[in-house]
Amino acid sequence: MYIGAQCDILCDELRHLHGFTNINKRVIECVLHHRAILKFAEDSNRFFNWIVLVQFFTSAVSIGMTMFQLTVVTVFSSEFYSCLFYGNAVVVEIFMYCWFGNEVEIKSSNIPYAVFEFDWTETSLEVKKNLIFFVMRCRTPIKMSALNLFYLTLDTFMRILRTSWSYFAVLHQVNGQE
Repeated sequence: MYIGAQCDILCDELRHLHGFTNINKRVIECVLHHRAILKFAEDSNRFFNWIVLVQFFTSAVSIGMTMFQLTVVTVFSSEFYSCLFYGNAVVVEIFMYCWFGNEVEIKSSNIPYAVFEFDWTETSLEVKKNLIFFVMRCRTPIKMSALNLFYLTLDTFMRILRTSWSYFAVLHQVNGQE
């Protein structure tokens, strides 16, 4: 969330460069701001890599097992509602990781567009060159990941739900054969 907010702030700074006398200095400050955002994103990724990976794996298994439990317990019993609420909590938990990871990617991909919302055509050649290099660097959006195996996006969320459904189907089929 912090990374996305910083990307929004940077976009706002880039859109409003025209109000400053030394635009090149402001562009350099924006570049430094972007570097700080990238460093924080990298540090966050490094810290949360294993945590998110283990969380997603256990969540996928938990969702599948909880769905199976829902088919075995008595409908509308307290155990049924416990499983239902637990399953929903796990789904919401991984959805939050994926939603905010997706937001970071979207907001960071808006940075190059913010440069072009600023009237850069009237600036000096030096400013134009700096802006071009900055835009080239910003073309790759920031992506939050779990141990660089998968990115935290809504697509990943859907894949986790599909995997959970597969676990459920296997458990349901094994239970039906007994």
